[in-house]
Amino acid sequence: MSGLKRVLDRLGLKQTDFARLLDVSPRTVSLWATGEVTIPGPVKAYLRMLQFADESRRTLEFARLAAQSPGVNDGLYSLRYRPHGQPIEPGADGDGIALLKAGRIVGSDTGGGKFEGSYRFDSVRQTFHFRVWLRVPPEGQLMTGLDPGQAGSLVEVVAELDRPDPFSSTVVHVEGRPLNVTMAYLGPLPG
Repeated sequence: MSGLKRVLDRLGLKQTDFARLLDVSPRTVSLWATGEVTIPGPVKAYLRMLQFADESRRTLEFARLAAQSPGVNDGLYSLRYRPHGQPIEPGADGDGIALLKAGRIVGSDTGGGKFEGSYRFDSVRQTFHFRVWLRVPPEGQLMTGLDPGQAGSLVEVVAELDRPDPFSSTVVHVEGRPLNVTMAYLGPLPG
């Protein structure tokens, strides 16, 4: 095992995570690890800093990984929701899709509902905080059982959800009624 691999193992870092910290390709780190390419001086200095820094400094550095993670920022997510106490089954009513980009969220569900709103990520607690407006179509029905009527309705949903790794579940309250929600990261946005 190379010196770089040993240091990364001691720090609990994968080569891909180290590449993200330095904003270089994983291939570059792999070349350094195999010795095919010499590790540049500034990279060696950064490694030494990580090795000898106190725990709080390392924690701050490693928090940058969470902030950069595609599972935290932009991406495509699946949603599943059911009335509280009912199992969440794939392909049933209540499935949806959401796009998260730059603090904005938009999406739709199998029942014709559409939603948009905002989110922020708390990197310390590793949680998403959402504020979403759900537009229920005329004659639609909320999973909580509330009837939006012939005109449809606009419902505000505020939620806090752990970082999906690969998925996360919570209970939100919609018009005062509990709803189980599961969110899973599907992948980055194209382009």
